[in-house]
Amino acid sequence: MHRPAAATLVLLAACEGPFVPPAPYPPPPAPPASITLSPDSAAVITDDTLRLSALVRDSAGNVLTGSAVSWASADTTIVAVVNALGTVRALRPGATKVRAFAGTVSGSVTVFVTPLVFNAISTGANHACAIANNHHAYCWGDNDDAEVGTGTASFLEPAPRRVALLPEQTAVAAGGASTCALDGAGVAYCWGRQVNGRLGRDGDPGNPATPTAVATGLRFVSIALGGAHVCGLAADGRGACWGADGAGQLGDGGGVDRTTPNAIFGDTPWLAITAGAAHSCALAGDSTAACWGANAAGQLGDSTTTSRNVPAAVTGGLRFIAISAGGEVTCGITADGAAYCWGRNASGQTGSGSADTIVTTPAPVAGGLVLRAIAAGGQHACGIAADSLAWCWGGNGSGQLGDSSQTMRPTPVAVRGGLHFVDLRAGATFTCGLTGGLVLYCWGDGTQGQLGRVILGSSPVPVRVAGQ
Repeated sequence: MHRPAAATLVLLAACEGPFVPPAPYPPPPAPPASITLSPDSAAVITDDTLRLSALVRDSAGNVLTGSAVSWASADTTIVAVVNALGTVRALRPGATKVRAFAGTVSGSVTVFVTPLVFNAISTGANHACAIANNHHAYCWGDNDDAEVGTGTASFLEPAPRRVALLPEQTAVAAGGASTCALDGAGVAYCWGRQVNGRLGRDGDPGNPATPTAVATGLRFVSIALGGAHVCGLAADGRGACWGADGAGQLGDGGGVDRTTPNAIFGDTPWLAITAGAAHSCALAGDSTAACWGANAAGQLGDSTTTSRNVPAAVTGGLRFIAISAGGEVTCGITADGAAYCWGRNASGQTGSGSADTIVTTPAPVAGGLVLRAIAAGGQHACGIAADSLAWCWGGNGSGQLGDSSQTMRPTPVAVRGGLHFVDLRAGATFTCGLTGGLVLYCWGDGTQGQLGRVILGSSPVPVRVAGQ
């Protein structure tokens, strides 16, 4: 009576087929036995970043690509770990170890942080900028129009802040309420107040607080900012300007604001270019000077007070090695170091000692100084003598002459402190200079943070900019 059940069992056995053992589990990955960091030691400039890499191996020397790696800094006040990829940021000068961990093993690298050093300076109306040795721009001062370029909403930045621009920068120029910089390829970026098209964005407002490339195929070797306009020079000497042109300061003959660079009238190859409040000047290949734009105070130097919308030769045929346009004044230096200024002189800013309030042709700066650099500001000017000492003249209501007073000086006076400078720039009512040791000082009006120190306030003598 059990035969049907037996038959069923036989049939089931026939369906199962031969026994197949299950596949074995893969062996567990070998544990990390060593970790090697690259580079084995590194130097990085303060406020710059560095990418470290870790190579993890097992006991047989095989590279373990899937091992999780974590990072830690021995002194987070010197070096901070930015992300899990091994990127670190230098915070202050010093040295510390950065350690990487994988499982139970670890490795370390010593990171040396070197000081931040500024090597070029530019002053605007009420803010200043500098290029540092990490190839980034830093700005400070008035930020009402986001001209400091950090993307913050603060109305002023009393100490240098790094500009939020990724490409490395080779030059920076501060203007009335905007700023521009050049990267290594000569691409221009601008930020700040965008009225009159001075940001060069071809009508695209974007975010004025964010540095954005100027809408042009031109590549520049130098750039200059005025009150509301910008001019740049290409490697072949071609000049182009953009922004406000109400006084003809773009030099293209149009008298119309431009939102992208437009060529300066004529085919003159220029050696250098400078921009003032509402005028511009340049040096031609033969070192003669030409100016264009507003001229009510004679700042074009063509013996008239008539504004020009194309370049006009500066009277006298002097040959200059440097030229600087300020508020309503222009100054230049000849090959023998003689300084000349022209334009408004109500505050003695031509340095000639003359009582004339308007000087329409180049006038020698009094005192017989031999200068190798010159800078015109709002109502003052300064120069660096052959011995590297600084001299200033003109308006001094905020102490911008640096002689420890607030007295107007119609002829040059020495800047106090005996500092030896290699570069000097004049803003509206303040001045900044870079010493031979690459230490940056500013003096004059500091009520909007122009002096680059945390404590707001003016100083009639040079004070060291913070962060150095």
